[in-house]
Amino acid sequence: MGRHHKGVAEALAMLHRAAQAERAWHQFARTLPDDEKRKLFRQWWASAAKAEAEGRYQSACPPYLRGLTCGANKRDGQPCRSTTLCANGRCKFHGGRSTGPRTAEGRAKALENLKLGRLIRGDS
Repeated sequence: MGRHHKGVAEALAMLHRAAQAERAWHQFARTLPDDEKRKLFRQWWASAAKAEAEGRYQSACPPYLRGLTCGANKRDGQPCRSTTLCANGRCKFHGGRSTGPRTAEGRAKALENLKLGRLIRGDS
């Protein structure tokens, strides 16, 4: 009976130390500049996408990354304040979305897909 309680106590102590280390990391990460936070955001996004592809639970965004802004310079010279970020750590207006096909082959394929989509949906 004594061994069981000792093992449980050791496991609880290990979990407690892990929780303390995680809290310390979160405190440290809050003090990082936004550029460093964007690097952490890209790493988190990649791991979350990998987990989703494997059908595993996708972890929520860490608290120190919530509210992170795009930060790209707008035309008026002010930093972008958008908080809806894409995988690269920027908003959809500053590098988050595709600009479309560039080559003649890509444009032709996009046109075929458009025609096929219209046939399937019944649009003219």
